[in-house]
Amino acid sequence: MKAAVLKQYGTLPIYTDFAEPEVANDSQILVSPKASSIKQLDISRAAGKHYTKFKAMPAVMGMDGVAELADGTRVFASAVTGMMAEKAVIDKKSILKLPDGLSNVMAAALPNVLLGSDVALRTKGEIKAGDVIFVSGATGATGMMAVQMAKFHGAAKVIATGRNAKTLAVLKKVGADQTISLDQTDDAIIAEIAAAYRTAPFNMIIDYLWGHSAEVIFAALEKVKFNKQLKYVTVGEMAGSAVSLSSQIFRSHDLQLVGSGYGSFPASVVENYMKNSLPEIFKYAAAGNIYMNWQASPLSEVEKAWAAPGRTVITIN
Repeated sequence: MKAAVLKQYGTLPIYTDFAEPEVANDSQILVSPKASSIKQLDISRAAGKHYTKFKAMPAVMGMDGVAELADGTRVFASAVTGMMAEKAVIDKKSILKLPDGLSNVMAAALPNVLLGSDVALRTKGEIKAGDVIFVSGATGATGMMAVQMAKFHGAAKVIATGRNAKTLAVLKKVGADQTISLDQTDDAIIAEIAAAYRTAPFNMIIDYLWGHSAEVIFAALEKVKFNKQLKYVTVGEMAGSAVSLSSQIFRSHDLQLVGSGYGSFPASVVENYMKNSLPEIFKYAAAGNIYMNWQASPLSEVEKAWAAPGRTVITIN
């Protein structure tokens, strides 16, 4: 069979022949993959920079994705063997049947961005209807999903920041009530954030940038008087991994700082989300309620897609 094969860490996966996988026990099933997204975790593992390693090399890429069962049923599932291949073995317990109307590409892409957005909102932010949500770095795929999921949960207002003017305009169409451009001076950004808080005090910040962008947010918060608790949830660090932060802001404001990532909650959280919440979001997306700007590339072009900017879903057959 043809597959996206990684021959050694630090190289790009290539389109080549690979032995067809075999089912090892009754908990597994052989399927025909249709789509699998290239995730940051996939990229890190291929580069040899992630703590999880492949059992052997060469290895087929693709941790999960959309596949077709022998009877033609389309499912999303976790892969036992790599999903970026013409055949793969999946875990029967991970199977979720896909609703009609949901494309293979969107179904493959959604779970990853939901873990960084919807799970963060639910688990760490404890979102509820009527909340005011501030999304820092909303022009990325996961930040854009956070805006949409905040509205899905009944947020009264969503404020979104980012540098890309075109994407900020799109965000206003998919759920953002207010956008703040980060392509201006720190003083201007601080003034806008402080004004936004005074108009509609937000009780949750979901941050995908950290670094200097977070320092700017904290500087803005120092200029306002809180009338309720504010939870700051850090999810990513696209603007840097470290910040300079005074403890005074936590002593003078009702402010909580928490992190959201795979290591910050039990594995059961993700398992329960995939089983109980993801099917609901799949149906919501199938009805045309979710916007995603993902590229799709055929399996034969995996090497090019792996190195390309942005998010890509590999399509098979």
